Amino acid sequence: MNAKEISNLKKKLLEERQRLLNNSATSRKRDFSIATEELADETDQTSVEMTQGVVFTLREKEQKMLADIDEALEKMEEGAYGLCEVCEEQISAKRLELAPTARLCITHQEEAEKKKKFYVA
Repeated sequence: MNAKEISNLKKKLLEERQRLLNNSATSRKRDFSIATEELADETDQTSVEMTQGVVFTLREKEQKMLADIDEALEKMEEGAYGLCEVCEEQISAKRLELAPTARLCITHQEEAEKKKKFYVA
């Protein structure tokens, strides 16, 4: 990848990072503002608890995405961005454009997903 492509991806990663941080800050107050003790019946309480569980799961995914973005930015600084962690070959520019935090080339990503399906099933 050339310097301009990396610069564009860095900008994209920084924008996504900022969006996630802003979203997290504003939604944290809103999503957890209802105290379940104040709800009148069990159905309302259960509904709020389920919603908060979903929100918590989303926040965990956002935290993982932030960590992935930070790692990609760090690799850019080190000059190791875009290299597959398994074979150390260059990940295609098209793949990085679609998934700027990709750690594996498409071949090794597919292998990892197959293994994951095998162990989950």
